[in-house]
Amino acid sequence: MTTVRGERSGAREGLLAAVAEIEVVLAAVADRGESDRLATAEAMSALRDSGLLAALAPTEVGGLQVDPVTELEIIEAVSAVDGSTGWLYWALAGSTARAASMMPPSAVRAVFGVGRDFPLIAFQERAFGNRLVPTRSGLRVQGRWPFGTGAQYADWVLAIGRCATPEYCPWPETPQLAAVVRAGEFEVVDCWDGAGLAATGTVDYRVTDLVVPWSRVWPYPVDGPERGGVYFGFRRAAIKHLGFALGVGRGALRAFVSHVRHRYSGRRPMPDGLVTELARSRLNLDAARALGLEAVSGLWWQASGGGVVDEAAYRRVRAVARWATEVAFDICALVARFGDSDLLARQHYSQRALRDIVAGSAHGEMSVHALEAFGRDLLAKEEDFR
Repeated sequence: MTTVRGERSGAREGLLAAVAEIEVVLAAVADRGESDRLATAEAMSALRDSGLLAALAPTEVGGLQVDPVTELEIIEAVSAVDGSTGWLYWALAGSTARAASMMPPSAVRAVFGVGRDFPLIAFQERAFGNRLVPTRSGLRVQGRWPFGTGAQYADWVLAIGRCATPEYCPWPETPQLAAVVRAGEFEVVDCWDGAGLAATGTVDYRVTDLVVPWSRVWPYPVDGPERGGVYFGFRRAAIKHLGFALGVGRGALRAFVSHVRHRYSGRRPMPDGLVTELARSRLNLDAARALGLEAVSGLWWQASGGGVVDEAAYRRVRAVARWATEVAFDICALVARFGDSDLLARQHYSQRALRDIVAGSAHGEMSVHALEAFGRDLLAKEEDFR
């Protein structure tokens, strides 16, 4: 498959239309999902049936392999409906896509070669002290992996850990291995009760004394993608967080503006500064989105031009994502500055969005250090600010 430099996905319009089609379903069950600390069956069915969960995966396994800019837009659109659903979407779709890009052919046949439904894969990319033991017949897996977002809904998970011994290992020089484990062979540990992103299913998963055949094992991390080419040759986490932040900000502003229109439609005077802050919020959000699209487009231009991405360009995307997160937080916090009793209900979209953006901003990828790293890049070179 030949990649045209900076090419946009032909599936973009259809996928964004698919989000619009299921928006009513996702919005209707969002509060129940938060209360149950689990995305509802209706929400998961809507995401699966829409084809959105296959949007990011390589074409070789039946995915649509959309470009990173389209990926950003889809995540933004889902997150604008509900933050938890948006986060769960990018985590499951992204994990499935990344796992599919790195698996050896034998593992791909086991995971994607059977069944009618597109399989979903959850995984935590760190070893977390888990040690995996090679045997003659396969890799003995035992351990627990935290923050396995979406494991309850996944058909497979990845178990990544240190190789305990080179004996019996087909790759005796590798320090770390990955094994793909099917549903029924791992246990979900329900330990997630977050103040925000409650319905994401950010649970632990555990595997107990399981021997995974060598056909479903490979050295980790991989040197490069097995499939998907330049689409999977660079990090994408900041793009996903950026889409989430922009979406939550957009949804929160939409909900707050609707509330203001209704509350002050008569003779009731508006609080001082409210109209100005609405304008400021919209302009800040538009600016963050425009900069985000430009930064991700630049990253994609680099990657699709030769497969090499400048680390400084990725750090810039991280910094933009952090800034967008701060913009979204300020928008969500309008309920604290200009709110009233109508906005105090836990079930109100504005309250849920505020909880979700606070929880999302705590993720290490979105740390304030992202801005610090970008600032250091500015100091390290003669930047032309003309």
